[in-house]
Amino acid sequence: MFNTKKYLDFKSHCSYCNGCRDACPSLSECGLSLGQIATAMYDATKSGDFEEAQANLMVNETLVKATRQCFLCGTCTNNCFAKNDVYSLMYAIREDLQNLQIIDRAAWSSVQVDNQWHIFSAYKAIYQIFYNDLIKHIGEDGAYNGEKFDVAFFPGCSLSAYAPELTREIFDTLTDINPKTTFIDKCCGSPLKSAGFLDRAKTLMDGIVEDVKNTQAKTVLCSCPGCMNAIRTALKDAGFADVKVITLAQYLNENNFAPKKDIDLSNIKLSKSCQDLDGQYIEDVALLLGLDLSQSEAIYGCCGAGGAVSAFNQVRQGNQIAQKLNQAQDGQTVVSFCPTCTYTFCYDLMQNPRNITSKNYLELIFENQIDWEIVFAQLGNMWSGEYAAWLVQELS
Repeated sequence: MFNTKKYLDFKSHCSYCNGCRDACPSLSECGLSLGQIATAMYDATKSGDFEEAQANLMVNETLVKATRQCFLCGTCTNNCFAKNDVYSLMYAIREDLQNLQIIDRAAWSSVQVDNQWHIFSAYKAIYQIFYNDLIKHIGEDGAYNGEKFDVAFFPGCSLSAYAPELTREIFDTLTDINPKTTFIDKCCGSPLKSAGFLDRAKTLMDGIVEDVKNTQAKTVLCSCPGCMNAIRTALKDAGFADVKVITLAQYLNENNFAPKKDIDLSNIKLSKSCQDLDGQYIEDVALLLGLDLSQSEAIYGCCGAGGAVSAFNQVRQGNQIAQKLNQAQDGQTVVSFCPTCTYTFCYDLMQNPRNITSKNYLELIFENQIDWEIVFAQLGNMWSGEYAAWLVQELS
């Protein structure tokens, strides 16, 4: 019923060096290492009794706080001498907390992305953002049409919802490179995993694997490092390891794409996504922009959106955003790779103005820009305008 075996395996392999605790503000604030967390979760759930496990965890506020404040950024992993699978541990804990009704489901109502209506699908519907003409592997009847494609572009939920003009410009460029390119307009399920809905996230990802299978594409392009990791893992697990899942930047580099406008490199501060686990994305983007990484200092760490910490502790999220943006100098543009990072930074800069700006790297190389003032205004109007009653009903 619970993930007790995972906790036992983790704590058995932990060296209890406290490297993870010392590297992570969330862990150090709570005074817990990951080994101690795994031990506490094991002790709380080992009986297998629902009410007993629920009672054990509900009184352990420090344990719950340490796990709910996790950005899933991998900082602790980088400092784990035992090389334990920290992601698997945290997702297992989130799943048990969700099943034990310790996580408030109302906090996740708008991002249950496997439902028909969630914040991204509602935004698209209200503001008439559709990509049916780009999803070439699906016929008018909604079924796979059997047409063979070489490339599938997966923009991710934030880019496709909040930057439709830019998304279309990217797709037009991709079809210029290879006309046999199609479009997969879905979410990778990250919000579900952060909430502990692991089975639902897997089911959603199974649908993406089926999409890739039916496009017959051998290359999937991702604009978000997190999407790339999730799709790559899912395809490998499903036996499609021959399908390349790569960064959009890498594909553009391989096909000698030239940015559509001049780039002023003098005021750029690259922000490495925490989901760029092997550093491939930052290298691909730097090459695309013509930036020498050895001569340019990047910002590292989570943007503050990881692990949906905002649903639990907005102060902790705000501190993380500030910690990252404060590394930029006056007048610089913080350039991120993940569209959700860009969203997070731009929203914070609107609330806490300072003399820096934030852009996604795609805005530097394509003509279309993301007008975040309009996006945030439209998001607000969804909850107060003519669709507000419908939205509350559908997302409650």
